[in-house]
Amino acid sequence: MVKVVAERREVRGSSAARRLRRSGVVPGVVYGAGVGSPQAIAVDRHAFLTALGQHAVVGQLLELELDGERHQVKLQAVARHPVRRDIVHLDFLAVSQSERLEVQVPLVAGEGVRLLVGALRVRGVPTELPDSIELDAGLLAGGELRAGSVPLPQGVTLSEEPDTVVAVAQEG
Repeated sequence: MVKVVAERREVRGSSAARRLRRSGVVPGVVYGAGVGSPQAIAVDRHAFLTALGQHAVVGQLLELELDGERHQVKLQAVARHPVRRDIVHLDFLAVSQSERLEVQVPLVAGEGVRLLVGALRVRGVPTELPDSIELDAGLLAGGELRAGSVPLPQGVTLSEEPDTVVAVAQEG
């Protein structure tokens, strides 16, 4: 599971958020199970982008380390600047280990596979949900792979339309 490190932040407001962003930190909030009241947090932009890549998947499960405490969270929202596309705010939802969740699981293309979608919406208990799903050419029937044919771990169910084409054979 991808790990993100955050610190609590006491200073709030738009001018404080601008100062944080200029120093390479993204303001955010974490709320939900085990957190109590919503907590204002700060995440290092470079570390976040290194851990998740430029295209963080909203709905992805992550491990958030907040002042030494570890929380399993769902990336609930990523706000971006309308012109520069920089990340300007992050929302994390702390989740219960026993509650079934609907999350986006990133797809990883194996050799000879071209993805048409970057993630698949699935449902399950956090301990059963995969970090990613690798698709290899052996799964392609007739040159394409539909969501309903993607192999999922036991206890995880598909939330997408099963007829959605998620990958095709890569040409060349």
